[in-house]
Amino acid sequence: MPIAPPPPIQAEIRPGVWLDSRLALWLADLRVLVVSDLHWGYAASHRARGNLLPAWGDDEIESRLRHLIAELRPREMIWLGDVVHAAEGAARAESFLRTSPVPIALIAGNHDRRWRERGAACCTRGDYFFHHGDQPADVPPGHIEVIGHHHPAAAWSDGAGSRLKLPALIVGARRWVLPAFSPWAGGAPWTTPPGAAETIWAISSRRIFALPNAPALPKLVNS
Repeated sequence: MPIAPPPPIQAEIRPGVWLDSRLALWLADLRVLVVSDLHWGYAASHRARGNLLPAWGDDEIESRLRHLIAELRPREMIWLGDVVHAAEGAARAESFLRTSPVPIALIAGNHDRRWRERGAACCTRGDYFFHHGDQPADVPPGHIEVIGHHHPAAAWSDGAGSRLKLPALIVGARRWVLPAFSPWAGGAPWTTPPGAAETIWAISSRRIFALPNAPALPKLVNS
């Protein structure tokens, strides 16, 4: 019998701002759900070019999104760029957009350039300024810049061959970097520059935690 996955968890990283173990950011006051780097159609895009990857990934993306919507009931979702992996694999993303029970604001990423639905370069909600992050942007004064693109991860090694890597959210004073939502994304280890006021929030299915330079531990709740 298959083992059921653990129930999702959330950590309140700032008052009213929750990080979900399904790799989503929930802005509770605005009722806005944010995900980045979905890369819908990753396998389909490769298969269209003759690379026979297993037809996997899109079902998981859709399942996580629909569960998040059902549980959180957002007013809006923001897909923060690299919505599709390539235009050839966009069919499932377009199907979801047609049937979504909530409005979705699309932000264009570098992988979306040839996609007909690629969306705007940026948007603002409350005190947050959203863009993909592959290019510099003029952030309005007093706003927090929220980007994706970098697929950040926290990584550890014991020096004897054992390694652990988890997707991560990077939280700075004026810039946040979201983890990739795609199940195909391996993540790139994130290194905080010396002296930077930045917290790395590592995300696993059972625990969300800040690395030791964080000012406080997260509060965990069942979603």
